[in-house]
Amino acid sequence: MKKVLVLLAVVLGLGTSVVFAEGVKDAKKEQTIKKSPDFIEIYMNDVPETIMDTLACEGAMIKQAFLSYGADGSRIYKVIILTSSLEETTRYFSEDGKVIR
Repeated sequence: MKKVLVLLAVVLGLGTSVVFAEGVKDAKKEQTIKKSPDFIEIYMNDVPETIMDTLACEGAMIKQAFLSYGADGSRIYKVIILTSSLEETTRYFSEDGKVIR
């Protein structure tokens, strides 16, 4: 009888530690998501001319464009482009057409 009670206590102890560990993982995931800016898809016409000119000089075409706002209120553009060699890449631009990342 003693062995059964000890085994039951061990199983319950392990079960609750797994539940708490999953809660910690979810909390860390939420913090990571909150830190990253939320991008909304925009039309190609809404991309500033400076970004269009920068990409045109490189011979790249815009596939999709997204917009988000930085902590200081500045606009950040996430642009998925097709390069001249037909490779798909993602670039981040400020409003004035400078590459951020």
